[in-house]
Amino acid sequence: MKNKNLNIITLLSALMLLLPSLCKSHEIKEDTIKKIIQQFIVNNPDLIQSSLDNHKINLEKQKIQKAINALKIIKNPGVFQKNANITIYEFFDYNCGYCKSVLKVVLETLAEDKKLNFVFVEYPILSQDSYIASIAALASKKQGLYNDFHSSLMSLKGRISEKEIYKIAKKTGLNLEQLKIDMKNPEIKNQLLQNREIAKLLNLNGTPAFIIGDIIYPGAINKNNLKTIIKNFRES
Repeated sequence: MKNKNLNIITLLSALMLLLPSLCKSHEIKEDTIKKIIQQFIVNNPDLIQSSLDNHKINLEKQKIQKAINALKIIKNPGVFQKNANITIYEFFDYNCGYCKSVLKVVLETLAEDKKLNFVFVEYPILSQDSYIASIAALASKKQGLYNDFHSSLMSLKGRISEKEIYKIAKKTGLNLEQLKIDMKNPEIKNQLLQNREIAKLLNLNGTPAFIIGDIIYPGAINKNNLKTIIKNFRES
């Protein structure tokens, strides 16, 4: 029915565009056909509205798919397992309490499910310190310590500060001098910008947010719900 409604709208639009040539070749009065089309619209308002609504939904789905495709291209860090058959993306902020609350859920699920990839999408929106933390975290990839550094930052209770960022970096085993050099790499800021643009396309206004397949799950999620979502995705 959705496709049928959309086809009707497409046909009506095409007829309106072709009216001049149709009338000329078949000696039909343009006003006569216009009146017929207008009367059809008047007599079928629900059909027209339904078709427009469906078209809007389809455009939104296309926008989401475009964003997800772009997300797959960006080299965001994460946990990648050899036999994985599903990838989950998490948009998060280091100063987000709800994001911190799901860290245990994520780590336990990864430990139990060896066919799962998990991508951490840095999305600092809560403060300047969040932004600095994300830059430092992405820079830590150069030293091969992103996952350890990420977990340590997320485990910090309370709001994170620039002082705490470097303190945790040192405890994680990062070379601070090298880290600060790597943080100046313009590619990192560009990556954060791309993440932000994708978040806009997905209409994400907060963190955390999980992307599984082409479905968005906003907000914190418990372990049972996450496992159920993964199970349903694999069975679909």
